[in-house]
Amino acid sequence: MENVPDRPAESSRPADTRGQADREFVGGLARGLAVIECFGTDAPELTLTEVAARTGLTPATARRALLTLEALGYVRQNRRRFVLRSKVLRLGAAYLSSMNLKDLVQPQLQALNARFGDASSLTVLEGNDVVYLAHAAMEKRERRLRQSVGSRLPAHAASTGHVLLAHLPDPARAAYLAQAPFPSFTANTPTDAATLQALCDATRANGHALVRDVIEYGVLALAVPIRDAAGRVFAAINCSADSMRTRDEEMLATRLPALRAAANEIGEALARFPALAHSTGI
Repeated sequence: MENVPDRPAESSRPADTRGQADREFVGGLARGLAVIECFGTDAPELTLTEVAARTGLTPATARRALLTLEALGYVRQNRRRFVLRSKVLRLGAAYLSSMNLKDLVQPQLQALNARFGDASSLTVLEGNDVVYLAHAAMEKRERRLRQSVGSRLPAHAASTGHVLLAHLPDPARAAYLAQAPFPSFTANTPTDAATLQALCDATRANGHALVRDVIEYGVLALAVPIRDAAGRVFAAINCSADSMRTRDEEMLATRLPALRAAANEIGEALARFPALAHSTGI
């Protein structure tokens, strides 16, 4: 599965309002990052006016940010429209390489993929979304949504999202649930606070989340938590199968033990390299 149609960017509020009283806060840097983040699958090219509207910046401020990013090689201008350049990938690549995910996580996902033929992913919670940090794809997956590293899915409609929401501190989870109702993608998508709270409670009690046809029809996904050395849940790992061919009972009987074993191994590996756990801030 890949990104669902973009929701309004979290950076759509004015990028220079946060931390105005903090002398250590660099407003120009925040504005530049907000401009980069406002591009998306629904808006690969934007005019100056559109960038200003999506970031909450004034047109003059948005123009200075765009021209600075263009001079640095992160943005290209084509007449009245701006587009990101591939240099932006360096920002994400720096995170992935510094977390050492290729060596610590990818082998576990590939092993699950080879054993069951499922897609397998590791995600963390960022805002209202889960972000894919590592992924092993199903070979033949003919669906509208496809995952890749860096993809985002709304937490309320993802198996790993249920796991991560379930293990949030109570005040943080309450703040999240207060935003309900959430968007519906299928008839099975949980959208109200009471339903999501019940799912979180069941996930904590069971130690896993199993979702069927929630983000799109045809997807059955099972997720378990990954814990750091202190027992804190900071990420989740899942297997995603074809819901038309796999029963819930089969998923639990075959994938759950393997997922838990993989989660334990990843957690133990990351205990020797804790930067990823520290970076999540959950």
